[in-house]
Amino acid sequence: MTTVATGSMTLIDVTDAKQLIAFIGSSQQRQVIYNPNGGSYTPNYSSSNNVLTPQLYIAGTNANMADKAKSIKWFYQTNSSGNFTEITASDTNYTLGTTAPKTLTIKGNVLASANSMTYMCEVVYTDPDTGFDVTTKAEYEIIKVTNGSNGAAGQDALRAVVWTPDGNVTRNSNGTVKATVDVYKGASKVTPTAFKWYIQDPAATTSSGGDADGGAGWRLLTSTSSAGVTGYTTDTIIIPASAIPSVEAFKCVATYNNVKYNDVCTVVDVSDPYVVTIVGTNTFKNGQGTTTLMAKVFQAGAEVDAAGTAFTYKWSLYDANNVKNTTWSKTGKTITVTAEDISVRGNVTCDIDKA
Repeated sequence: MTTVATGSMTLIDVTDAKQLIAFIGSSQQRQVIYNPNGGSYTPNYSSSNNVLTPQLYIAGTNANMADKAKSIKWFYQTNSSGNFTEITASDTNYTLGTTAPKTLTIKGNVLASANSMTYMCEVVYTDPDTGFDVTTKAEYEIIKVTNGSNGAAGQDALRAVVWTPDGNVTRNSNGTVKATVDVYKGASKVTPTAFKWYIQDPAATTSSGGDADGGAGWRLLTSTSSAGVTGYTTDTIIIPASAIPSVEAFKCVATYNNVKYNDVCTVVDVSDPYVVTIVGTNTFKNGQGTTTLMAKVFQAGAEVDAAGTAFTYKWSLYDANNVKNTTWSKTGKTITVTAEDISVRGNVTCDIDKA
């Protein structure tokens, strides 16, 4: 059977109202390299602003509705804080857009006193059919990597960063997405000697479809298994919409000085015939309890297969390092996940096939 759509969830509460999908696009990469020798940042948001742009879609459609939102609010959360703080006005660090779709421009080095920062965009959209306001949220995290923090004493940090400089969304099953990998030594970009690219595939193992560098759950892109992706032996790949059933993840393993570094990016086609949304709560307390997850399938903005008989549902679990748990698998429209299944953080995916 051929997979017709895939959904994923980082173990989000949603409601049964009209299904909205929100994303945050960015003009700069998420990782900021800090070099304490001179106090430099790469990229330096003060001179190369990071513009965050909200994107809003009704499941199964290809029109970005962000400019038609009733309201858009921006919030931030530092790594040491448990609460989000609303950004209500422009200041030395931020510029709030005044016209739709109300972007947020980060124009200061906001990670000077934090290792990470999470931004949340809250979008309220009025359903023209019902007149009801529907609220959806999207999050975007930036991370600071300090020179020397990932290496031995006195050595620079080395890190790979995979990102999509032109955005991570294709529309109407047309177009392409470009993904590229940058490897940094401290705050300086270095040139790897080899590149391997992988597509997330729950069926791939290290001996069948994948390899030890990619790990279980990642299929190596080759001349016979490229899915139409080009450039898979270079630092940049071009991903056609045909390789994105709905949501797809790609990993790059880059080799520098005989050491391998990797990172992952996610790309989306917002207008495929089917969109899978995983409904349920995503937190456990004190390593106890269970949560029930349901895969909802949408086509042209309306839910289909509410009875769970038109498709087969196959579930997989990835850990915080994007490595597949090869001993865990479930089937069915609705599943139960226990706290014991998750070690700190996990990512659940659901593939659907025609029954």
